[in-house]
Amino acid sequence: MCALLGAAWVITAAAAQTDLSGEWYFDVQTPNGPGRRDVLFRQEGERIIGFIESDSASGRFVGSVRGADIEFTAVLEFGGQPMAAVYRGKVAGDGMSGTIDFGLYGKATFSGRRGRRPAPAAEAKLVGSARGAGIVAASTGDFFGVDSKGLLLPEMLDIRAGRFRMGNNGPAVKPEFGEDYAHVHDVEVSAFRISRFLITNAQYRAFATATKREPPLSPKGWGEYLRDYPNHPVVNVDYHAAAAYADWLAKTTAKKYRLPTEAEWEYAARAGTEGQNYVFGDAWQINGANTSIWRIGRLVTREEWKTWWDSTGDRMSKSEPMTTRVGSFPPNAWGLYDMVGNVWEWTQDWHQKDYYAVSPKKDPMGPSKGDEKVLRGCSWYNQPDVCLIATRDRYAPERKLYYNGFRVVAEGS
Repeated sequence: MCALLGAAWVITAAAAQTDLSGEWYFDVQTPNGPGRRDVLFRQEGERIIGFIESDSASGRFVGSVRGADIEFTAVLEFGGQPMAAVYRGKVAGDGMSGTIDFGLYGKATFSGRRGRRPAPAAEAKLVGSARGAGIVAASTGDFFGVDSKGLLLPEMLDIRAGRFRMGNNGPAVKPEFGEDYAHVHDVEVSAFRISRFLITNAQYRAFATATKREPPLSPKGWGEYLRDYPNHPVVNVDYHAAAAYADWLAKTTAKKYRLPTEAEWEYAARAGTEGQNYVFGDAWQINGANTSIWRIGRLVTREEWKTWWDSTGDRMSKSEPMTTRVGSFPPNAWGLYDMVGNVWEWTQDWHQKDYYAVSPKKDPMGPSKGDEKVLRGCSWYNQPDVCLIATRDRYAPERKLYYNGFRVVAEGS
């Protein structure tokens, strides 16, 4: 639901063909700069594929190598429309330089280096310590979580078994958003445990360190997000990384951890209530969650929201973290935080538009296959019309975005 930027690339290489495989970073100088581009190349003979991130954007590209010339194209979305740019340059060892043609948007120059962009030399700063949060919850020193043999793990809450009405077909649901959850149906859910908070940077970093897994890239403009904001939710993780974290918890604790099903997530979010629109009732509370409305400070129309994003929100998202410390807003009736806002949450379910009409009545696990995974909860980017408890979003499981995160469940009570 968030707009993305876009680019298409053409690069001329040095005469001696070089394998570009691996990470590169680029700096854009003029006139559309300063800007940053992070690129992951994979070269297979004359074929090149990979990923690109530009400010808040991410996407794929594919191209070819012919002698000294390298050409590849990536198209990303901006404002829901595909956009492209052409990069022309030369490769010299572990460096690149050249020009960029943005078409109607002008031209620029760029320079690049092989490898990951060096972290700025600065003292580590801790933002949002758990010590001063004033929340009666498990924490280990400055960090939310529990210590298990020197590892920081999430605090889990017991959720009792029960029944509830899943979905929403009320007047607050916009047809263009709610077609796939308007079928309200009865669901029975077995007891489970769920993390009180979204998985934090510190918790994910413990996993990445223990498994020697590459940590997620910090969103552009957010500084050393994983290091400096340990109690904010981890972002830029795809479904596979979230599932791998749950598998690591299972091996570490000898308990059955996984991502929540859609039914478990909605049951926990509703916390024993029936039919209400939001986690805090039928009326939106501006200070109830980290969404765009909280930052704007008042309820707005969709057109007003678009104006705010174009004039303020987009700029903010490129210069500071838009997430907030987990637990910064009131919990629901069962003590769970950020069940609305902050970041969208991956679930284990594949998306199927008509699944609610055919799903089992007890412990539905989602379709057996699909192209996209379901996410729940909405994020800092959204406004109330897409932040209903019942709202379903979906993305390809490989997608990494700066407004997607996750929480985990453990089977049994």
